[in-house]
Amino acid sequence: MPRQGRRRKKTRTDKEADVGEREKKLTPRCFVIKRGDVGDRIKDLVQDFRMVMMPNSAKALKESKTNRVEDFIAVAGHFNVSHLIMFTATKAATYMKLARLPQGPTLTFRVDSFTLAREVKASQKRPKGSARDFSTAPLQVLNGLGGPKDAPDGAGGGKTTKMAERKLIAEMLRGAFPAIDVPTFNQAECRRAALFHYDRESDALLFRHFVVSRKQAGLERGVSKLTKFNRLPNLGKKGDIADFVLGGGGAASESELDEGEEVPTTSGNRIAVRLAEAGPRMKLLLIKAEEGVCTGGVMYHRFLTKTPSQQQVLQERARQRQKLKERNAKLEAKAKAAKSKKRKRNSKENEEDDDEPPAQYDDFDND
Repeated sequence: MPRQGRRRKKTRTDKEADVGEREKKLTPRCFVIKRGDVGDRIKDLVQDFRMVMMPNSAKALKESKTNRVEDFIAVAGHFNVSHLIMFTATKAATYMKLARLPQGPTLTFRVDSFTLAREVKASQKRPKGSARDFSTAPLQVLNGLGGPKDAPDGAGGGKTTKMAERKLIAEMLRGAFPAIDVPTFNQAECRRAALFHYDRESDALLFRHFVVSRKQAGLERGVSKLTKFNRLPNLGKKGDIADFVLGGGGAASESELDEGEEVPTTSGNRIAVRLAEAGPRMKLLLIKAEEGVCTGGVMYHRFLTKTPSQQQVLQERARQRQKLKERNAKLEAKAKAAKSKKRKRNSKENEEDDDEPPAQYDDFDND
């Protein structure tokens, strides 16, 4: 009997790479960790910020008390990790450090206030967001950090962050998120947005995290409800579908009254974009900027001002510490090499002793 049906096609089992190795290396990745004794709310904040940086962050990263910052720096190159975000807490305040790996610089922010993601969603009637939203990186939006309309130095009263420091903040934040290629940008991949807004009055950096939702604009409310396949309306009491469409689709919800901003697309259609806050929220104040990763010369400090001579002394001390550190590393490497060489020599001598034949003894008769 002849074979029936089509010829079977082999399904490829090897997964093709979505992006090349070069693009993988250029994509920013980060470790979001906590150091020291922190409270439960700070632990939740660390986990929330890991979700913000997804999918380019280690969501289930486990830290131990024995881990040092140097340990994370050592493994960062293997995993193509480019940034380190570290949360610490003292009795006085909570701090967030943003470091560029492996050579710095490092920005230290004081977290004046924050709101967890679960608290933001608890205040909403219909929270938005799903696991699919975290499959792509968020769209970064910087406001007030480097444009011509920014506040001049000293605006807001008191000692404020100068233009040079604001530009440094902008460059560090810009490098922590993947860049957008406008010609090849796909609007469907824009599912989240991370906003960093510089407030002139408080001289603080405000962080917000949003979920982006889109729908086609210009449709009647009844037709719009029919296009939502995940939440179809109940048409059992309608004699005809025209009654539902012409009747406006029933009562309008609060979210439907807010249609959002209409934006054009490449196909000529118009879509309505609406933002829903997903959390967390943070109010950050720049305290210090260092040249290295949590070490090195201090480029900026909010509360301490050094004269040029004092800065030279501090830089010389930093160079001496770096030289001493390099010298100790070389001595340690030499000691390890000598110990390994001695171990090999001893093992070789033991092997030679094992190869020698055992000693022969003559048997004497006891008279």
